[in-house]
Amino acid sequence: MFKNTAILFLFILAFSRDVLAEFEFKCKELERVTVADSGLMTPAFPGRKLQFVLTNDTITGTGVFYHKNYDISHFEDSKGHFGFKAFAESYERQDIFLFSNGQLFHSAIVNYGRTPSIQSEIFTCEKSFNY
Repeated sequence: MFKNTAILFLFILAFSRDVLAEFEFKCKELERVTVADSGLMTPAFPGRKLQFVLTNDTITGTGVFYHKNYDISHFEDSKGHFGFKAFAESYERQDIFLFSNGQLFHSAIVNYGRTPSIQSEIFTCEKSFNY
């Protein structure tokens, strides 16, 4: 009986770690600016929504997550807040992210037009366990 209970406990623990390592975040844009050789641009309709799912080694989501693979570093700050840093690049863009204390900071160097531009955003985010 003890052996079966121990095996069941280890089985649950193994799968629980995977579940606990995956979170969905729902975010709202606080600020956005684009800097290009033509000047500064801000959105006509600020406050866009963003959702993303973070696991130990992947990020998937809407809005600013355009890459398939990210180099992700997780951390906990001195106040116990969970966070991460992430970087990804392709021929068209380079993206960096910092998530700390419920805020997602994102900057990208984008090469879509004739000249590169820099896009920066700040989002406020809430963790959701129901996805």
